[in-house]
Amino acid sequence: MDFLSLRLTMRRIVFAKLIALLMLSTASAQSRSDVCHIYVLDVAQAKKAAASFIESGDEKADAKALSVGLTVFPEFKPVVGEEELTTKTYRFPASNLMITGSVFYTDESMASAEGSDSMLVGIAVSPRGLKDALVAENNAVSELTSNDKLDTVRAKKYLRVNRRLYLLGIECRCKERTPSP
Repeated sequence: MDFLSLRLTMRRIVFAKLIALLMLSTASAQSRSDVCHIYVLDVAQAKKAAASFIESGDEKADAKALSVGLTVFPEFKPVVGEEELTTKTYRFPASNLMITGSVFYTDESMASAEGSDSMLVGIAVSPRGLKDALVAENNAVSELTSNDKLDTVRAKKYLRVNRRLYLLGIECRCKERTPSP
């Protein structure tokens, strides 16, 4: 191998390593782990519990009263990445309906002064589970700029099921970031 060929080969190796290093540092700087959950609150039961909370002086009874009518489904970690959709489905309490919650990350939807990355969270109720709550009829969706200042996001809506009023929501905590190297 002559000197010129050796020099070109070395340049290619250095260039490839530099690209790999840049890609790794970019990926790790953006690495984070959001934690989300879906909840349903029976509004009538919550109002009744709030009334008993005011009248009671017992802290244990108060804590129990405040959780009456509230169903919190298991936490989940959506896949954080470009054009990643995570969807969870749960049965709506005391009904044949299904709750669908979705979380989506993109850089093509809403640009701001803080960048072009955004996060969408959405919730919907339907007779069967959906692939994506963000595009469902009669849903609740929230979109926000996704950056290092993002803390918590929520989308919620009131709806009637079997003549009872419920508050349905999806909430994500976004401060559980992994350290950058």
